[in-house]
Amino acid sequence: MRSWFSGLPPYLQATIFAVIGSITAAMSSVLIRLATAEIDPLQAVFFRNFFGLIMIAPFALRYGFAHIRTRRLPMFGLRALLSMGAMTFWFSALAYLPLAEATTLNFTVPLFGTFLAAVFLRETIRKYRIAALLAGFVGVIIVIRPGSQTMQLASLLPVIAALCMACAGLTIKSLSKTENSTTIVLYMMVLMTPMTLIPALFVWQTPDLPTLGLLVGIAVFANLTQICNTNAFRVYDYSFVVGFNYLRLPIVVAIAFVMFGEIPEIWLLPGAGLIIGSALFIARREAKLAKEADRIKRGPSAATSDIEPPSKRR
Repeated sequence: MRSWFSGLPPYLQATIFAVIGSITAAMSSVLIRLATAEIDPLQAVFFRNFFGLIMIAPFALRYGFAHIRTRRLPMFGLRALLSMGAMTFWFSALAYLPLAEATTLNFTVPLFGTFLAAVFLRETIRKYRIAALLAGFVGVIIVIRPGSQTMQLASLLPVIAALCMACAGLTIKSLSKTENSTTIVLYMMVLMTPMTLIPALFVWQTPDLPTLGLLVGIAVFANLTQICNTNAFRVYDYSFVVGFNYLRLPIVVAIAFVMFGEIPEIWLLPGAGLIIGSALFIARREAKLAKEADRIKRGPSAATSDIEPPSKRR
């Protein structure tokens, strides 16, 4: 099976990884909804990190302590604090909002990421990306509809979660320059487990076995999502892979209808279209600019080396 899979074209490998990642992400959201019906979201966040730590620790420690040693503990602490906020708001959103609405509003992560990169990293954003950002945030307004009778404060939860995720993404971008991916994931779990335990103790109720099973499932599906997305990005272009992330919206809509009887409001369609469309445009624009920057960095000879002479095209 492994040899068969490795023989597939890279784009097809990335597609398989990305589709599986979208399915596992949707399943994780559903399990969070079921678990938070039994226990408080704060407690569910703690168990997600606790079980996640149990799963990742053996793989990280297999390489020895020298492999995970770091001198950037303060940055890891900031990342853990931001990720704690992201998880707390995200789990709460899934507990109190229709799944489709929460998922759609959480797609604003790339929009916030682009804005924050311009503010804090001084990255240049030109008129096309500015227009895409504005279109995306118009989509948010359409979904939330401030001032309408159906607007609820809980609609802000996935948006705040997306903002925290985007901020955490900036810290990961910094950490990835000096730390390996295993170290980044391990330190997040090590720091977040005790951090999330403190608020969980204020709402603590001992979960029964079925709820514990749901909590273990959340950690399993979340880890599988990370693994699949990482492998997809490793084997093919980011701008191609990122589009499959939005596949989890129709999956979530279908599951929410079957399991919870949730029917998305008509306003979700144009709002989701603007949010997803702008996020995809930004991703493809980033990929194009990255390729141009790489071509310039390699010099004029790289441009000609990318074009095979006619004698070698046969």
